[in-house]
Amino acid sequence: GLNLSPATIRNILADLDELGYLMQPHASAGRVPTDRGFRFYVDALIHEEGRTPAAAGRIAQRYAERRGGRELRALLQETSRLLSETTRYVGLVAAPRLANVTYSHMEFIRLGPGQVLVVLVSQSGIVHSRRIRVEDDLSQEVLDELTRDLNRELGGLTLEQVKRRVLESLRAELRRYRELLAKVFAAEEFAESPAAGDPIYLEGASNIVDAEEFSDVERLKKLLQAMEKKSILVKLLDRSMRAEGVTVYIGSENPLQALKECSLVAAAYKHNDQVVGALGVIGPKRMDYGKVIPTVDSAARLLSDVIRSWF
Repeated sequence: GLNLSPATIRNILADLDELGYLMQPHASAGRVPTDRGFRFYVDALIHEEGRTPAAAGRIAQRYAERRGGRELRALLQETSRLLSETTRYVGLVAAPRLANVTYSHMEFIRLGPGQVLVVLVSQSGIVHSRRIRVEDDLSQEVLDELTRDLNRELGGLTLEQVKRRVLESLRAELRRYRELLAKVFAAEEFAESPAAGDPIYLEGASNIVDAEEFSDVERLKKLLQAMEKKSILVKLLDRSMRAEGVTVYIGSENPLQALKECSLVAAAYKHNDQVVGALGVIGPKRMDYGKVIPTVDSAARLLSDVIRSWF
């Protein structure tokens, strides 16, 4: 219906090629979008209003069926499965990070000489425990005193804020617990340890096998190996936690070489307006963005609603 001649279309394609939006893989091939071309298209989709996919209703229904149980790990696993089933790509959900959740209270429990169990509880009900070894043999009475001091002064802060306040400005009465507190709030604990037990929940890796881009066995092998490194996928999703709404990383925008032929569509999920984790979909660059973007957006909103209603 554009009423354009073949010559005009060829000229337009040549102009788009020169501008970097299209490319011709080889002389006898037609033109295909470059990463820049996909970016132009995706940016236009993201700014469209009123996109609610039919998949959102199915996700909401599956969540409603789960109301009998409140196990966070099972909820996140189910969410990754739903993302995979509804998009036919790879669904992934990063578990909430301790550093991002609001601290409610903690307990110190003496297990034996030089051994202390630390229990951290967030305001959303997420529980994390860690066994600590210390040189000093602290009695349970001393640990109870420390528990009261910390809970009285630090409740309502994020765990990252608690860590900074404890390590940077220890009051005189807390200095005798320096070794224990330093180990509790070790940097790697907050940077790497998720609160739900597993760093990331991934479903549908086999779906990528059907994509034409991965008909090359070696390329497919490298992609599947990359997906096995969950810490890398966690870092990819972490980038989306600093953005508002849905973010899309296309081809070369992904820092991982094995994902250069893929796109990641991701969004953060929240508890009481506080970002605690992220979820997303990995698929080929030519994925159905018009379906995947609103599906990921809806899933993030629905997961946030479920977590809020639970806790």
